[in-house]
Amino acid sequence: MYSRWLAPLLGVVFVVLYLLTLTKVHTYDALSYVLDVDRKPWPELFHPHHLLYGPLGALIRWLAASLGWQGSAELWLQAVNALAGAAGVALLFLLGRAVTGSTIAALAAALSVGWSYAYWYYAVEIEVYTLAAVALIAALWLLAVIARRPRWQTACWLGVAHGVAVLGHQTNALLAIPALVTIGLAVGAHRDRLRLGMAYLLPLGFIVGGAYLWVALGVSGMRRWDAVWAWLTGYARTGFWGGAIDGAKLAGLGKGWSETLAMNGGAIVGVLVCVLLLAGWRGIARLPRSLLAGLLSWLLVYGLFFLWWEPDNIEFWIASLPPLAVLLSAALASRHALDRWRTGVAGVAGVALAGALLVLNVPALVERGDANRDLQRRIAAALAELSQPGDLIIVADGVLELYLPHYWGRDTVYGLNQAMTASGGDWPAACALIQQRIETALASGYAVLIADAAQRPAPAPPGQPPTPAERFGLTAEQVAACYAPLQAKLRPVALADDLPSYRMIPRANALLWTDGWDFRAGRWGWRAAGVVTEVMTAAGWQVTPAFDPALISPPLLFSLADVAAVEVRLAATTTARDAQLFLLDPAGQTSEAYSLRFTLTQGATVTTYRLDVTALAERLDLAGGLRFDPVSTGDGGMVIVESIRLIRRPAGGGE
Repeated sequence: MYSRWLAPLLGVVFVVLYLLTLTKVHTYDALSYVLDVDRKPWPELFHPHHLLYGPLGALIRWLAASLGWQGSAELWLQAVNALAGAAGVALLFLLGRAVTGSTIAALAAALSVGWSYAYWYYAVEIEVYTLAAVALIAALWLLAVIARRPRWQTACWLGVAHGVAVLGHQTNALLAIPALVTIGLAVGAHRDRLRLGMAYLLPLGFIVGGAYLWVALGVSGMRRWDAVWAWLTGYARTGFWGGAIDGAKLAGLGKGWSETLAMNGGAIVGVLVCVLLLAGWRGIARLPRSLLAGLLSWLLVYGLFFLWWEPDNIEFWIASLPPLAVLLSAALASRHALDRWRTGVAGVAGVALAGALLVLNVPALVERGDANRDLQRRIAAALAELSQPGDLIIVADGVLELYLPHYWGRDTVYGLNQAMTASGGDWPAACALIQQRIETALASGYAVLIADAAQRPAPAPPGQPPTPAERFGLTAEQVAACYAPLQAKLRPVALADDLPSYRMIPRANALLWTDGWDFRAGRWGWRAAGVVTEVMTAAGWQVTPAFDPALISPPLLFSLADVAAVEVRLAATTTARDAQLFLLDPAGQTSEAYSLRFTLTQGATVTTYRLDVTALAERLDLAGGLRFDPVSTGDGGMVIVESIRLIRRPAGGGE
C-alpha cells in the first residue's frame, strides 16, 4: 500500500539531491552542448548521434527566456537532467515492485541505480544519457508488460519509447535485439509474433526514420545518400573508437564498470552485486522466461558493443543499469539462505548496498563538481586575465577550448584537434591552418598565446586514453616543427608555478613601445603589397619591389604626441632610393600630409634611418598604423628591412 506514496517520495528526494549536487565542473561534451544551445539557431543543433538533445535544449532555453531568464541555459539544462534522473529512479522502483512484488527489493535496486556514480553524475551534468535512460526504463517496463500479457497496443507503445531512446542516443538502436527476443518468446504462434513485431517496429521506424530523414533532407538540405550516410556514421569512421577486443579492452571493461558503480571502491561494490545476484538466482529464475531472456540479451548486446567501442567510458554503461536493476530486484525478492529467519535479510542487504554507494559517491561527486578545485578553470582564468577579446589562444586541446569562450568570452581558441578535424586528418593542411590562424591574428593586431603542450604534445599517461596527437598518429617532433618558425617571436608569460607553461606573441600595440618589429624573427602581422617577391631571412624581410610597393603594419592606435621619431633599419640595392613613411589615420587611410619622404643609401649594408615625426603631430593626433614604401617603383633591386620601431618622446618633451 505504501508503495503508492513511496514512488513520488523517491522522486522528490532524488530531485532535491540532484539539484543540490549539480556539478560546477563540466565535461567537454557538456560544454559543447550548452555553447551550441546558447549560440546556434535550432536548425544547427541536430547531432546525428543524439538527434533530440540539441533541439530539446533550444526549447528549454526558449522557455527559460520567456520566463525572463537572461544568460546561459547551463543551469536549466542541468535542472532538466536532474528531474529526468529522479523520474527514472521512481520509475525503476515501480518497475521492480511490479515485477517482483517486493517493495524492499525494488527500493534497494532503485536506490542502487540512483546512487551509482555514473547515473548520479550524468543526472547533475549537461549530457544526453539521462534523458535516454528514462526512455529505456519506460521501454523496459513495457517489455515486462509484454512478457506477462502480450498485446499489440503495448508493443506499439514499446516502439514509441524505443524511438525516443534512439533519438536520445543512436546506440540505443541496440535495444531492438532484446525487444524482439522478448516479443518472440512471449507468444507461441508465429502469426502472433509477426503481429506484435510489426506493432513494435512500425512506430519505431516511423519515429527514428522519419526524424532522421526530416533532419537530413529537410533541415540540413542533403541531396545525396552518401552524404546522409557520412553524416550518420561520421564518428564510427574516425578510427578513434572500436578496434580489436584485447587485454586492454577487457581491463577497460573492468575499469568502466567499477567506476560506473563508484569512482572509489566500485570494484568491491561490483563483487557484492555479483554475490547478491548469484545468491538470489532462484528469484531471477522465476522471472517470466521471455523477460529474463530479454534482460540477459540486453546486457549481452550492450556489453559486447561497448566492450568493442569504448569500455572504460562510464557514460555508455548507464544504459545497462535498468536491466541490471530488475535482475537485482528479483534476486533480492527471492527466498534463499539469507532469509532463513524470514526477516528480509536479502532486502536489507540490498538497501545496505545502496547505502554504501551513497556513502562512497557523495564525496566523490562533491569533489568533482567543486569549481574551486578545477585546475582547468584556474588555467582559463589566468589566460583570460592575460588576454583580450580577439587574441588567439592555442591550447593543448581539452575543455579549455570551451571554458574560455563559455566563461570568459574568449572565442578565438584553437587547438590541434580542431585543425585536424577541419583538414580531414591531413597534418600538413592542419599545420597550414594553425599558421594561418596565427598570421591572421597578428595581422589584425591581436596577441597570440600558445601552450607549450600544444607545441610539443606529451604522450598520454599510462592507462589513460590516447591524446589527440596520438589518435592522429602525430609525434611531438612533427607538431613542434609546425611552430618552429614562431620561436624567435614567442615570449614566456607569467602564470602560477603549478599551471602549464604558455608563451605569447604580444599584440601589435604592445610591441610599439618595447622592441618594435624585428623582421629577422618574422613578419609580426605586417603585410606586403606591390612586390614581386618577398621572403623572411636571417637578415630581415627581403622584398623585390614592383610598382608602388608598401609594407603595412597591423592596426595600431597611438598618440603622435608620445612619439619623437620612427626608426627604420634596412639595406637597399635598388637604383631608386625615394622612400616614404606614412602614418595612417585612425581609419587606416593614407595621406601625403601625414607622411615623411627620405632618401635611401644604396648598398648591402644595413643603415639606420631616424625619421622625426614632430611636425606631423601638429596635423595628426592619433595614428592608426604605419605604412612604409621603400621606393616608389621597383627596378629589379632588393630591399631588406631589418626592423621598424618607434622612439618614445621623453617625459620632459625633449629628445
